[in-house]
Amino acid sequence: MKRHQQGAALATTLLILTVLTLLGLAAMRGSRLELKLAQNAESRVNARQSAQAIADGITQVEASLAISSGPGFRACYLPPSGSDQPDSVPFSCSSATLTAPADDGLREHTYALAQRETPEFLTTATLRGAGNSGRSYDYARFTVIGGYDNSSNGFGAAEVVQGVLKLHAKSGGVTYQ
Repeated sequence: MKRHQQGAALATTLLILTVLTLLGLAAMRGSRLELKLAQNAESRVNARQSAQAIADGITQVEASLAISSGPGFRACYLPPSGSDQPDSVPFSCSSATLTAPADDGLREHTYALAQRETPEFLTTATLRGAGNSGRSYDYARFTVIGGYDNSSNGFGAAEVVQGVLKLHAKSGGVTYQ
């Protein structure tokens, strides 16, 4: 005997295939969104690390933290004028007196400032942990800013501002108590 077919299997299969296709498209869209979020997080971390590297590099160069210049001393660095200038530089720099980063990628998107703060010196109690006498040493205080801004290319921006105390031997004529 011949059976009469009505096409229910075809309609059911097409419905299931449509649902699976929509689920696949939703999963792809969610994956792209998560990838974009991960890339943004990576850009923020890389920008923060670059800014911290610039600030740390400044503190390691003796000439960047010049004690002899007195309070108000400023040394700075801005990218070359032909490069993509960062939007967020919080200071003006008449002449670049800090050493530029060696990496070309950093050089184009970073800025830096080292500034000597007042008072001229901070005195301290005995520095027993460092093995030095507080009677023989004091500190010069600096503010160091290291910034990275490559946001125009979608790679994030960050700025690190840190205080630095530089150990300084007191000059002659110190009276001991």
